[in-house]
Amino acid sequence: MGTRVDALIKWILGAKISHEDFVEKSVWSNQIALRIGTAFGVLFELCNICRVLFFSNIGTMANHRSYLRFYLVYLVCCVAFLIIDFCCNMSVMARYRFYMISVGMILFWHLLFNMHDVYLSGAMAYFTIVTAIFFFSGFLMFKPLYTIISLGICYITYFLFIHPIFSVGEMVNFTVTICLCVLMYLIRYKHLRIEISQVNQMREVQQELTDAQRDFRLTIEQYELIREQESSITFEWDIREDWIRFSKEWKHYFDHPENISQFYDFIENLELLSSSHKEILLTCMKNIKKGVAYQKYEFMLPVKSGENRWFEIRVITQTNKHSEPVLGIGILSDITERKVRINQLEKEIQMDLFTGLLNKTSIERYGRRKLSELREGEKLAALIVDMDDFKDINDHYGHPMGDYVLKEAADIMRHYAPAGARIGRIGGDEFMVLLVSHDISGLKTFAETVIRKIHNIQWNGITVSPSCSMGLAVASAPNVSYDDLYRKADDALYHAKQLGKNRLYSVFSEQTENN
Repeated sequence: MGTRVDALIKWILGAKISHEDFVEKSVWSNQIALRIGTAFGVLFELCNICRVLFFSNIGTMANHRSYLRFYLVYLVCCVAFLIIDFCCNMSVMARYRFYMISVGMILFWHLLFNMHDVYLSGAMAYFTIVTAIFFFSGFLMFKPLYTIISLGICYITYFLFIHPIFSVGEMVNFTVTICLCVLMYLIRYKHLRIEISQVNQMREVQQELTDAQRDFRLTIEQYELIREQESSITFEWDIREDWIRFSKEWKHYFDHPENISQFYDFIENLELLSSSHKEILLTCMKNIKKGVAYQKYEFMLPVKSGENRWFEIRVITQTNKHSEPVLGIGILSDITERKVRINQLEKEIQMDLFTGLLNKTSIERYGRRKLSELREGEKLAALIVDMDDFKDINDHYGHPMGDYVLKEAADIMRHYAPAGARIGRIGGDEFMVLLVSHDISGLKTFAETVIRKIHNIQWNGITVSPSCSMGLAVASAPNVSYDDLYRKADDALYHAKQLGKNRLYSVFSEQTENN
């Protein structure tokens, strides 16, 4: 057990770097994110304050005053942060501590605001605190101890507060979301350390070459040292001769020789390389000729196995005593597994963890984007699916039965969905299906199949016979707003309920063809 823990800690920490190097890199990246975030916070809170002051009902002013106090506190904090950050001349370490204190206050405000919102309005959600936690772990970078303690305090405090009023499913979703944010932070932290370490190694190599004045060439021993530390391909490109030499690891990936002359023409004429990634390599070589000191790019290369893999290239430009660029020296690293892990995390963050479908934010974002991209003849169909009398199932059979019915309904919709359809969960027992197509008849067939299959759901031999109602709306013009399309589909769902439930009802936006 101890060996596994040591291995996990070593994986998280990655390459060894100094505290000063980490703080310098952290301050630079945090500064950009915090300035943009607090500027956005100022604008957002001004809008909230105006909304409370000028558009609130008189009968609810008592509640709005409490919200107004929160908005004013957050506005003052954001403005104070921007003034101090722009106007005060602080050392790097002082600025790092200032950012830690500021971020802690922002998290504390979001925690109190969300608890107040739940207490005052009975809102069964945690959007504000989750957004703050995601921003904290996804865009900011502090030492692991500070980050994990901050996230842990927020999680425990909010968990204890909402435990009596949230369902078990909601609590599990909240817990898993926090765990994903912690995992995402640890991966970002690991790769930040690797990046700092690699930059330092590049600087050390460059300094050694300059001091030794060995005609600006790396020795074989130095190549071996870098390869052992980085498990990557090293190379040097002679600018004047247009000749490149790769380390022996090159042959593990590619069939091309380790020494290539006329390398610029070789890249230009490489047919297997996509135009966009070819342009990245050519731009990198042009920058080396211009004397750009350091470059880093990510691109995809076809390897000898026939697949495409992601690589990261880091290059320094070696100059002579006249400051003229002579060599491009760098490391080519296979980052395919890192890309896969990041993409998987992004997918999990977009998912509703209970059903495995898209969550509400993701399905809405997809609908707005697809509606703006509609081509001539295309339609965006929005189908809202709502379980009929779902509360009666929970009350009569218990919540385990209700959870089973929801998951079965999600699996049925996923299994019978038309090609290209996207399915999301937009509420407790409410789902959304979006489809871009020239012909929506397939979606109607899908709706009829889902109604029939859901009605046949059984649980441990018990015939539950749940039913669902559906509302369908279709837009065929990009200037129709997503909110209008959603409202039309919701109206159709209402009519389906009024007509006796367990059926599909269709309405259309003004910019659509009548059915």
